[in-house]
Amino acid sequence: MNTKSIRFRLTFWYTVSLIAAIIVIFTSFYFVTRQTLHTQTDSTLTSHSEKIVEVVTREGSNMHQAIAKEAFVEEFSNIPGMLVVIMNSSGMIVSSSQTVSPTDSVIRNLFERASLSGKPFFADQTIRSQNLRFLTTPIFQNNSFLGVVIMGHPIDVIQKALNSLVSTLGIVFVVFLMPAMLGGYLNARGAVAPISAISEKLKQINSGNLNKRIENPHTADEIEELAVAFNSLLDRLHSAFIRERQFIGDIAHKLKTPLATQRSNIEVIRSKDREKKEYINALDETLIDNKRISGTLENILDLAWSEAEINTQFETFNLSELIEEIRELAIKMVTSKNIKIMGEIEPNIKIHGKRDKLFHAVLNLVDNAVKYTQEKGTIFITLNKTPHKVHLQIKDNGMGISKSDLPHIFERFYRGSKNENTPGSGLGLAIAQAIISSHHGKIDIESKAGQGTIVSISFPIT
Repeated sequence: MNTKSIRFRLTFWYTVSLIAAIIVIFTSFYFVTRQTLHTQTDSTLTSHSEKIVEVVTREGSNMHQAIAKEAFVEEFSNIPGMLVVIMNSSGMIVSSSQTVSPTDSVIRNLFERASLSGKPFFADQTIRSQNLRFLTTPIFQNNSFLGVVIMGHPIDVIQKALNSLVSTLGIVFVVFLMPAMLGGYLNARGAVAPISAISEKLKQINSGNLNKRIENPHTADEIEELAVAFNSLLDRLHSAFIRERQFIGDIAHKLKTPLATQRSNIEVIRSKDREKKEYINALDETLIDNKRISGTLENILDLAWSEAEINTQFETFNLSELIEEIRELAIKMVTSKNIKIMGEIEPNIKIHGKRDKLFHAVLNLVDNAVKYTQEKGTIFITLNKTPHKVHLQIKDNGMGISKSDLPHIFERFYRGSKNENTPGSGLGLAIAQAIISSHHGKIDIESKAGQGTIVSISFPIT
């Protein structure tokens, strides 16, 4: 298995997490069990120790007589492994359930610790190869130290039980280890399987079959979101490839005709000697074709620039002055058609962008209004601003746009059904939209056939 694959990493981390969880659970169980067993032992030691302390305290300095009266110490001698040692304030053993020496290091250490602390305490010690849990209780009467009761309970059984528990938990852990790894692998494979299927499907998709789509797994999780996102990407790529092919075809068509005309004119004019006037006419026709080619290439360059969104070249400029220049040009453009140019331009409105590109975009829109407005019509050019937006509107009462053409007006090289005889490349609105979008603006067009067109543009305030 590839150690860098998602499947391996999921298996690894699933197994590690499960093992860590098992270790925590088993460790907690071990300590809880040990604490429970020790608590029971401590309860027994405390009960017996309190009984002895009560008797010794009651008799005070007559410790020997008290113990003699109460034969309870001898009772502990009958309990296997139980050890009870009663020592006086001098460290001498007054009574003991087993034979021990007061100089024994364990007994001596317990006595000294109790006499110094003055408080009962538990301790696990080994004496004569026997593991005992001791409760050492100092005896006081009227703040006078009388001695110490040392009571030990064998814990070999507890220790063996805990060791057996550790062994059992270890075996269970090993038994669970392989299923945990297998479960981690199966879960990882199940989780990655849809992704692998998506990957295999994507490998089969190329520029020739972009219409294929990834099957939606309907898992209602991130994998379904991934499949939907890939299908959306494929939709956009498919659309982009179609537009690219159409774009190339349209460009070839737009350039093919004027180039063919140029070549024909040149071949004809070179076929024999001609008069000067014929040469001039041929050059004039060639110049017209050359301007058509140049205009098409200029439009393509503008479109490419706008789609690149090169906003590093932007600068703040006065939009009011730009629109005023376009209005003056419009007045000259409509002289022959006797069209009125009206509307108000709010002064000193500034935005951030590329002045010459916006000039070209807005001029295209005004030029369209002039082309499609009949004689003695009216065009309104209005510019104003609100607290958050700059609004530009170009409104005419011309021929309008049909309902069937309206959804396609921003498509490259699209010419409306009634515009075949109107000069133009079919790129004007596409360029205008792209340039306006590159300036973070928005353009909307409302139109009805025979009732005119309203172009609304908005830009953010700089």
